Amino acid sequence: MIIRMAKVEIIGPKEQLMTVLALLRGRGVFQPDPALMRAGDLASGGQTHGLVLSADEIRERLFFEELRSSMRQLVDLLPELPVPSAHLHPLPVMDVLAELVEKHIEEAERLQTQLEEQRADEAALARDLVFWETLEPMLADLPEESDLEFLGVTIHDASHLEGLKQLLQERLYGQCEISVARTAEGALVGLVATSRQMADQLRSIMTDERVPELPLPEELAGLPIPERIVALRHRVIDCQAAIETCSRNLDDLARQWLPVYRQALDWLEERLALYRATATAYETRQCFVVEGWMAADEVDGLRRQLTEKFDGQVVLEQLEIMEEELDMVPVVLHNPGYFAPFEVFSRLLPLPKYTSYDPTPFIGLFFPLLFGMILGDIGYGCLLLILAVLLVKYCTGHPLVVNLGKVLGAAALYTMLFGLLFGELFGNLGEQWFGLHPLWVDRIHAIVPMIIFAISVGVAHVLFGLALGIWTDLRRHQGREALVKLLTIVLVLLGILTLVAWLVPKPWLAVRPLLISIAVILPVLVAAGGLLAPLELLKTFGNIISYVRIMAIGLCSVLLAVVANRLGGATGDVLAGLLVAGMLHAFNLLLGVFAPTVHSLRLHYVEFFSKFLDLGGRRFEPLERNGP
Repeated sequence: MIIRMAKVEIIGPKEQLMTVLALLRGRGVFQPDPALMRAGDLASGGQTHGLVLSADEIRERLFFEELRSSMRQLVDLLPELPVPSAHLHPLPVMDVLAELVEKHIEEAERLQTQLEEQRADEAALARDLVFWETLEPMLADLPEESDLEFLGVTIHDASHLEGLKQLLQERLYGQCEISVARTAEGALVGLVATSRQMADQLRSIMTDERVPELPLPEELAGLPIPERIVALRHRVIDCQAAIETCSRNLDDLARQWLPVYRQALDWLEERLALYRATATAYETRQCFVVEGWMAADEVDGLRRQLTEKFDGQVVLEQLEIMEEELDMVPVVLHNPGYFAPFEVFSRLLPLPKYTSYDPTPFIGLFFPLLFGMILGDIGYGCLLLILAVLLVKYCTGHPLVVNLGKVLGAAALYTMLFGLLFGELFGNLGEQWFGLHPLWVDRIHAIVPMIIFAISVGVAHVLFGLALGIWTDLRRHQGREALVKLLTIVLVLLGILTLVAWLVPKPWLAVRPLLISIAVILPVLVAAGGLLAPLELLKTFGNIISYVRIMAIGLCSVLLAVVANRLGGATGDVLAGLLVAGMLHAFNLLLGVFAPTVHSLRLHYVEFFSKFLDLGGRRFEPLERNGP
């Protein structure tokens, strides 16, 4: 249902405005609407005007905004730690924090920069260490006093290795040797050895062939390779120690100051939200005025609270909602009990306008009914009911899943009911095993009666929607629109009676008087609704015929169940038959959940709601705190 709303006006001394707004945010039931004040101001000749902050309030607001920006920057720099909450009143220490926050930002940025640099150095040194440790076995037998120069290279394409070896032999006259190995990660690395006299020429060739030499820090480049590896290991250890020190210093800074800054940020957010809320207020020479919306049953409670807190200086008055303001009223949907889970489907639509209807109760009444008409099987209904109970019982942490489980449970009960009426239990298995017979109609052999039944459901559903539309139009004093819908209902009924009289002639039901009635009413419809009215009438007939899908989808479901039973019986083996039939029944059940859901919702959204539901309402967005 749509909660009844009230238009209220709150008036009090200007110096109490911030306190009143804080109270309203804490209570979370009032939505200010400056548009109401603008309309009232024009009507009263401009006795009120938008509230203007004083110079001190403007300076304070700018100060708080800059401080909030700095605190956010600091909080982003500090690591996320499970620190306890601080217990202090932020306002007295705000000036102190304004001085400290810049120093803390500088300290946090310095530590973060050091941390990033050390991590980058560690990663680079670790790559170098992996490279040289891979080549270390090749140098085990090398004499300490060797006249050879060694270059470490990374070989990206193994197919070029032989060509590189041949090129080096030719250009260096056979005075070089290249050895290759693979790292633990699978990369191909090489060690090129040559005499010290040929080292510069070797580097030139490597540069020309775009074979990258592994760079080393300058202080390590001149060391012998075994000493390089030892030095790299020490450097990696030093980097890791520096990283640990920087991280520990950042953690210490966060543990000491993060609770304080978080609480201060919460206070600043609340304070700045109050300043933003002042834009919704108007003022006279001595008072502030705020108009807005709230639930009608909350008015008395808020009035009492304002009176008690401000000793009667702040007054709340409930105003009459003018007809031209109806489209401005925000909408709140509330459906207790059975209907609450069906809001899952009504939320897929835009909000209805305040003067329209909440679609949730209609979905709650008709969706399970249409679902059961389509699926209509005792066995499938039992399985869905078990699934629904499991979802509700074991998914308590997921409200959406719980609500879907409750909806599925209601649909399962209707599925079992219509399964009993159709005499279906896993298709024709109930008839074969238990002698189950339909209490009403056998869908497989009564196709035409089922078509008539489906169309009859469509007639009742669509005409009910048109009747609701008439009532809505009359409440809005839109007599012409109500007349068009009334004539549409009459023409639909006359058309159906004409079809029945033509197919099943009866002495008391003559075709000619019906056609004459249609010929008389149709021009009246055109006169009342314009040239598009006959098209809307045809659309209404199309909507009604669309309900044949109830018969068609249900027939497909029961036929697939019969096929599953026959194929299972044709295997000649119990286990094989159960496997085949079980797989087909599982597939049919899957279709039996999605197809009835989609088509039942479509019959609501397109065929039914289009006749009376007026969408496009405003969402109720009250002033409220962002956190505790």
